[in-house]
Amino acid sequence: MKRLGTLCLTAMIAGCAHSPSVPQVTLLSAGAVAPGLDAALALFEKEAGSKPAVIYNTAPQVRERIEKKGEKYDLVVVTPQAMDALAKAGFVGAERVMLGTVGQGIAVREGASLPDLSSLEAMKRALLGADHVVFNRATGGQYIESMLKKIGIYADLEKKIVRYPGAHEVMDHLAKGNGREIGFAPIPEIGQFKDKGVRYAGPLPSEVQQRSVYVASPMSGAANADAAAALLRFLGTSAAKSVLAAGGVE
Repeated sequence: MKRLGTLCLTAMIAGCAHSPSVPQVTLLSAGAVAPGLDAALALFEKEAGSKPAVIYNTAPQVRERIEKKGEKYDLVVVTPQAMDALAKAGFVGAERVMLGTVGQGIAVREGASLPDLSSLEAMKRALLGADHVVFNRATGGQYIESMLKKIGIYADLEKKIVRYPGAHEVMDHLAKGNGREIGFAPIPEIGQFKDKGVRYAGPLPSEVQQRSVYVASPMSGAANADAAAALLRFLGTSAAKSVLAAGGVE
């Protein structure tokens, strides 16, 4: 069965078989899926013989690069809400493939005590006792802000909240800190910093956890439309889903 799956995958992308003339597919993607998507693209390269080129930004930055700066790519990966806005403006086509969902996690600097996340009340106490609470201004950070307001502690935390454009800046802040700081970020992005001075504390308590969906769609008038279509089909296969899930995109 495994061999059959490999043969089917190879046949599916035969149109992109190893050749000097194979076009390079370009992607602009939300950074929350980076670990899983990188692994999926590496598998695609192994089978197709062409290495896709990917740029990661936050979902709002992805929209800005396309809508305001007029940048062109073959495929785009963002949340369905952001993709709907791009589709309404005619920047992407109707075809979509869901990559998976990403949950929000909590991190601290290496060497710091892990906060108690065993319950919502425990998390609230940990946040109220932190020196700073750090999160981004992207899709995940917007949810964290609304969640803190919903559980009634945003006003108490507001003076010690630190915001950054993306999750990588949040992780850098934690890694360079020396106090009781707590950061929020998509779980896959926290994982990228596990050997860089950041420690994963755990996911948000189930009562307030939110898993963001990420989808891929071809840009309208893509320069490498056929190769992009092959990659898009590949991202919907079980082989791609498996490596995406291993990278935190479930």
